Amino acid sequence: MKILILRNIFFLFFFSFCTYVQAQKITGTVSDVNGPLPGASILVMGTNNGTTTDFDGKFTLEELATDAILKVSYVGYTAKEVMVNNQTIINITLAEDASLLDEVIVVGYGTQKKSLVTGAISSIKADDIQNNGSTRVEQAMQGKVSGISVLSNSGSPGSASKIRIRGTGSNGNSDPIYIVDGMKTSSIDNIDSGDVQSIEILKDAASSAIYGTEGANGVVLITTKSGNNYDKPVMSYNTQFGFQSERTQIKLMDESQYRTYLNEAGIQNIPSNGINTNWLNEVFETAWVEKHHLSFAGGSEKSSYLLSGSYTNQDGIVGGDRANFKRYTARLNSKHKINDWLEVGNNLSYSNTSRDVISEDDEYRSILNNALLMDPLTPVTYTDGVPTKVTDLVDRGLTILSDDKGDYYGLPEYVTGEIANPVAMLSIQNRNIKTDKILGTFFANVTPFEGLVLTSRLGIDVNYSIDHNWDPVYYVSAERQNSLATIDDNITKTSSWLWENFATYTNDYKKHNYTILLGTTAERYQSPNFYLFSGPMPKEGDNYAYHDYSQDDDLDKTGGSYVERKKRSVFGRFSYSYDDRYLLEGTLRYDESSAFSDANKGAYFPSISAGWVMSNENFWGEDSKVNYFKFRASWGQVGSDQNLYGNEDLQFYTSEGIKIPDGNGGFLSGYEADDLPNPDLTWETSEQLDLGIDLRAFDGKLTFTTDYYDKKTKDLIVSGNGLIPLSVGRNFGSFNGGTVSNKGLEFELGYNNKIGDFSYGVNLNLSTLKNEVTELAVDSPIDGVNVRGFDTTRFEEGEPIWYYRGYKTNGIDETTGEVIIVDVDGSGDITANDITNIGDPHPDLLYGGQINLGYKNWDFNINFQGVHGNEIYMLWNRTDRPYSNKPSFLYDERWTGAGSNASYPKADVSSDYLYRSDLMVGDGSYMRIKQIQLGYSLPSYLLEKMKIDRLRLSLSVEDYFTITNYEGLDPEAGSTNNSGQGIDRGVYPIPGKIIFGLSVNL
Repeated sequence: MKILILRNIFFLFFFSFCTYVQAQKITGTVSDVNGPLPGASILVMGTNNGTTTDFDGKFTLEELATDAILKVSYVGYTAKEVMVNNQTIINITLAEDASLLDEVIVVGYGTQKKSLVTGAISSIKADDIQNNGSTRVEQAMQGKVSGISVLSNSGSPGSASKIRIRGTGSNGNSDPIYIVDGMKTSSIDNIDSGDVQSIEILKDAASSAIYGTEGANGVVLITTKSGNNYDKPVMSYNTQFGFQSERTQIKLMDESQYRTYLNEAGIQNIPSNGINTNWLNEVFETAWVEKHHLSFAGGSEKSSYLLSGSYTNQDGIVGGDRANFKRYTARLNSKHKINDWLEVGNNLSYSNTSRDVISEDDEYRSILNNALLMDPLTPVTYTDGVPTKVTDLVDRGLTILSDDKGDYYGLPEYVTGEIANPVAMLSIQNRNIKTDKILGTFFANVTPFEGLVLTSRLGIDVNYSIDHNWDPVYYVSAERQNSLATIDDNITKTSSWLWENFATYTNDYKKHNYTILLGTTAERYQSPNFYLFSGPMPKEGDNYAYHDYSQDDDLDKTGGSYVERKKRSVFGRFSYSYDDRYLLEGTLRYDESSAFSDANKGAYFPSISAGWVMSNENFWGEDSKVNYFKFRASWGQVGSDQNLYGNEDLQFYTSEGIKIPDGNGGFLSGYEADDLPNPDLTWETSEQLDLGIDLRAFDGKLTFTTDYYDKKTKDLIVSGNGLIPLSVGRNFGSFNGGTVSNKGLEFELGYNNKIGDFSYGVNLNLSTLKNEVTELAVDSPIDGVNVRGFDTTRFEEGEPIWYYRGYKTNGIDETTGEVIIVDVDGSGDITANDITNIGDPHPDLLYGGQINLGYKNWDFNINFQGVHGNEIYMLWNRTDRPYSNKPSFLYDERWTGAGSNASYPKADVSSDYLYRSDLMVGDGSYMRIKQIQLGYSLPSYLLEKMKIDRLRLSLSVEDYFTITNYEGLDPEAGSTNNSGQGIDRGVYPIPGKIIFGLSVNL
């Protein structure tokens, strides 16, 4: 009996002990990035046990099993599941659910609830760009929102892009202004996408008028990441690395087609020499790309910080490491609450970029242009013996280039002129551009009483750039040789400071809510430039490419210039809402700029906008599937002075080439007037009307936005060259040349949902565009890009800005094989007067989209982008070099005899009627898959064992698939010339990439 009693006591004690071991008490805090969340729900999954957080976000739970799982939720935040795993203290941070919260977006000099915004603003968040393999932020923006096009200048590493917001609004620089953390900057090439928190694009005049003289082409606001009051400091590391390759669809004539075509053209009956070089295959190569980004963030209730650094390294698919781009960035963002009424902080970044540049976008001497034109009968190198013509040149003392094995590069067999072996020319590319940039803002916010915030902000933007190049001695043809090794440098320093002081007062009374903003700014921009040239070098090589080593002082050349601009402004904004239903906002800014004459230094830029949130009306049913519905309307005027260098109102003098006889057989230096100033020059002014609708439905799963815009840019600033008679002897300065209209519709549609463990989202955008010059202030059109003596683009009333000029054709004569040219002027003869509009570089339609799928720890994303309705003018063909190669479609679809159903005429190597006609204008429409990405995030139980918060692996295919009818190198890559967009001189194509990614948070 005693034994039985003792046994029962033992088992009771044992089970009690086990229960004590398996059950435990935990405490913790639930918070978001801003602090504690009172009232958050904590439920032990599979039980009825649970609690809520107190006012400080704290909670306590008892009698928990060690394998318990907590589900933590809060209205407006994404729920989180947390395993207990013997922890006694558990602190949980919840992330905001953007689909449920009323999103706050950045606007000029402040923030606003998106639901109360009356202007046309599109947003791009960090998640949309951080997993992209693009090396520049603007490239990662492509296809993400409506109304914006990103035009790549080139596919070469580090190349910039042109951003156009609602069309091309100026005949010169039509770039928007970039505002990074409050500081205006000319370029965002120094920003790593891993540092970006959000990008807001101000598209209409009402939202951008607060920036006055520089908002005419839209505004891009970039907010970088900052630290917060985390439970512990957060370290994040992200990397992408992979391989690039060419994805072009172009085909050139092979040696058989080339010989046949030239024979039919009556040039020469060329025999085969057993060589068939595909020059594009020879210059293209697989190239490496990598990106690394490391950041540390943390903070307390009083202070927060973010420290980050990044490294980018990209080789070129043409040129390899001779077209390399490297960038190092460092960033320190911090914020400190000194006391209840004073907050100070900074956003400071430094970048160092190094870009090795090969010649491109040139119809004469660029690498790819020569690869397109070089005859296929020329070998890359002479490996089976050196021809006599080469040894003769060597015997004459000329330097024939050779490869690493010592084999001479092939000299052209048939093609003439400056066209050279592109592989040989790649070997002597020695141009490098190094840039150091500091961009930062320092701010103080003073709150004397509730509702009023006084802000003082000082911004700096300093760029120091050295464009360094040296040319060796070489001979590739009689027209392309260099007898002296020389050095040249362009040194440019641009610096600007911007001091802004503004007050923001917010108050509400019953259902009335209003915000008043008043401020002033002052800024100064300086840009000295220096040019240095010397030679010959004592020895060829990077180590000797310095001017101190050059040996002939008589060859030395120096030059320089200086530009300075000053500006001061006063601005204000009044925002009002009644019961979150009726919205009204007005802005006014006054700017004075030193770039204009005294009579026109200042200008006013007003705007007004209104909105009606119909879904907040009493008659709107609470059970309606449409949760939010808003009408918007806006009008405003914004300026631009971006096409001025500065000092436009001053008369300058030059001594270059001016010599005056001194009476003794010698000469004295003289001076004469340079370009004549224009005292009547005034601002470019963009006036825009916008009507829009914002809609959310099905509990926020469906979002829809649409806008109609009508934008007119008046008083466009253009160069006065050729405006006055040559007898005056001087060029006229810039003048106001006319008006450009851009109008269209924009649509953004998204649907995002989750079913169990499966989530999906589809986001689409589409924009229409009609561009037209509606007024010309002078009697004759203004010519733009000149290609080999032929004006190929023009600024003319009634036409799209910088449309293409050439001969219009009407088929091929079936009897003769000649091109039928349209007699535009009806004179009965084909003359230069018949040159007319043959193409439009501006798309009628722009679109993009993202498809996002997720299942448990897997995610899958597709991003695409495209344009429709624009043309590309293929102008790399050479009529002055009859032996140059041609695209294969001229051979495949040529006229070969009577009755031929041909798209192109009989073989012809020199006819302007062919090579300067609409037969060289191709459809520039395309649809490109920007990214296909598969990602996997490690599950939480593994992360806990590894002591890390997040680990994600990804595999991406980017820019790999393109649907297009264009038969050139790339329908997307463009030109650095603003008046030559769409002119194809042999563009550097955008590479396709296979990218591996890794993201880790500790």
